[in-house]
Amino acid sequence: MKRVMIHAGLAAALLAGIAVRVRAQEPSPPGAPGSWMGGPMAGMFEMGGLMGGFGLRTVTGKPVLASFTVVHTQTLTGNMISNTNTGTFARGADGSIYRDVKLTSIGPWSASGKVQEFIYIRNVSNGMQYIVNVTKGTYQAFPLAPSNPPPGGKKDMTARPDASNETVIDNPNGTFTDSVTNVIYPVDDRKTTRTIPAGAIGNQLPLVITSERWHSDALDLTLQNTSSDPRFGTTTYQLSNIGTSPAASLFVPDPSFTQVQGGGFGPKGHAGDGKQPPPPPDGPQN
Repeated sequence: MKRVMIHAGLAAALLAGIAVRVRAQEPSPPGAPGSWMGGPMAGMFEMGGLMGGFGLRTVTGKPVLASFTVVHTQTLTGNMISNTNTGTFARGADGSIYRDVKLTSIGPWSASGKVQEFIYIRNVSNGMQYIVNVTKGTYQAFPLAPSNPPPGGKKDMTARPDASNETVIDNPNGTFTDSVTNVIYPVDDRKTTRTIPAGAIGNQLPLVITSERWHSDALDLTLQNTSSDPRFGTTTYQLSNIGTSPAASLFVPDPSFTQVQGGGFGPKGHAGDGKQPPPPPDGPQN
């Protein structure tokens, strides 16, 4: 029983991370929470929105369909750990979001060798969001929470506790080449380097943390982000096979899947309110 509870708890944590981070629809620029701070989980869900992603900004009129890859490597003394997770990202013309992620290298799944597949859908048109367990053929549904701006205006989510040890090199005329289609996209290429001075966190020598982001203004999307922290390793998130024609059916759960009672997620917090909305309509709403 204890083993089952641990596995269920990990799945809940994964889905919570997916649901929270995808909302911004793109990776955070260097300096957003979870990016400049680094950590063993930094980059774990950094997938075109799983990387950083705070707030509920909706991008309309710029549909996107692409594959993504997240590679995390960590060099140890005489050894190296490398994990890769893949998935699909889509954004509808109305700003709806679809994200399919296959997890093979996290917790008990890395040992079992079993691929766990989850989908997060944020359907702007019908005001619903869905967490789909593809492996089990089930989904949970929740109303979209309203976006309430903070009192006094928008908060600066990129503020650092100390930016004096940070340098930023911004190249607005950079380029990014799709590794599948070979299409070249103009991007803003921004590289941030932050140094933690010796002794600041008990470190004997200075620690240099770098992050580089390639952002397309035309797509309003970050196409690649690489973060490197000597404490936790290097994570690279990259889009490929980028297109602009996502199917409308992506933005509702598979009609053959079974809706289950929500218990871990919801607009009122991790516990939700215990109420389950009606199943999605038969036809796509996007």
